[in-house]
Amino acid sequence: PGPHNLTCVSNKHPSVRGELGDAGGAAAGAVRCPPGQCCIGIWNRSHALVQGCWGGEGDACPSATCSPSPAGTPGGSVLLCLCHGHLCNGNATATATATGTGTAVG
Repeated sequence: PGPHNLTCVSNKHPSVRGELGDAGGAAAGAVRCPPGQCCIGIWNRSHALVQGCWGGEGDACPSATCSPSPAGTPGGSVLLCLCHGHLCNGNATATATATGTGTAVG
């Protein structure tokens, strides 16, 4: 069934264009995800690009914490995590390359 009533950090960096990350709007904050969705975080080496809800299957987000893995082209600088913990996408763990990922939520 996937997670229910999950809250994720919501942020979209100004450099990101298009609809990616629109679930939470452009301002940093928190967003309540629809049932079955989990949190996503996408970073480059210096800052978070997109944080919000991800509509994939719940079993695609097995971790309660955000442990980013490389995404895109091999050797690229984009990191991705999918997780199902409360605000889990606000902080990337197990990597020194995702700095500045903590987003204050009010």
